[in-house]
Amino acid sequence: MGLFSRNIHFAGKAKLSSFRKVALGTWRTVGDPSVYAELEYNVEPAKEYLAKVSAMSGKKLTLTHFVGKACAETIHRHPELNCILRWGTLYRRSNIDIFFQVASDTKGEDLSGTTVRNIDQKNIVEIADDMQKKVKRIRDTGDIDYKEMKKTMKMIPPWLSRYLLNFSSWIMYTLNLWTKMLGVPKDPFGSIMITSLGSIGLERAFVPLVPYARIPCLVAIGALRETPLVIDGQIVAKPVISLCVTFDHRVIDGMHASHMSKSLKKIFADPEGELGLPKV
Repeated sequence: MGLFSRNIHFAGKAKLSSFRKVALGTWRTVGDPSVYAELEYNVEPAKEYLAKVSAMSGKKLTLTHFVGKACAETIHRHPELNCILRWGTLYRRSNIDIFFQVASDTKGEDLSGTTVRNIDQKNIVEIADDMQKKVKRIRDTGDIDYKEMKKTMKMIPPWLSRYLLNFSSWIMYTLNLWTKMLGVPKDPFGSIMITSLGSIGLERAFVPLVPYARIPCLVAIGALRETPLVIDGQIVAKPVISLCVTFDHRVIDGMHASHMSKSLKKIFADPEGELGLPKV
């Protein structure tokens, strides 16, 4: 027996999807400025609001649509959240766009996403319509917006993906330039990113920031659950969700996060008063 032996026995290399290659090229083990916060909200008022708007509009609305609208309104109220870091300083965005992660196939084996542009100017029904059309297009015709990028990622070795992604990010965000050759739409990730963990049954989990996307905040929506809450001195069971928020401490500090939390709390407590009812 030699001086060294195998520490781990491997069955072979895993098959890598284009998303997995992107993930391997994105994150390193240490040295990131991520801060994590869990926000827990009673969603009974939100569910009543969604039911009321659904009845008015005839549209199917979900908590993902509600969280998207709530986050858009929060950023509108606190524009200091809507910044991007480049050349060692912060630049405020002119528009509020939110990127929603979605499965690009019915099996959920590969991930993609869709960006709702100027989302603060849309009501919740318009947000739902926008997302539905884009998600249907992705699942029916393929991920057209990211087709070339995914095609490229399939051809390159995993170790090279980090350099390719960082180079693309440098062109798009540091230099603020765009070309079709990058294989992605302009400003593909917007102001923040939202992903729904509840769709896969997770009640809570913190999702890592995506460095090449230059987003300062990522919100993960947990699964709906019944939780005992103290209301008017009585313990009652209420439907609750957790929003697990990961933010870049270089862009968003504790005070900013506090403003965000307080605004979301107001919206969840009184959706109709804070967001109003859409004209349908």
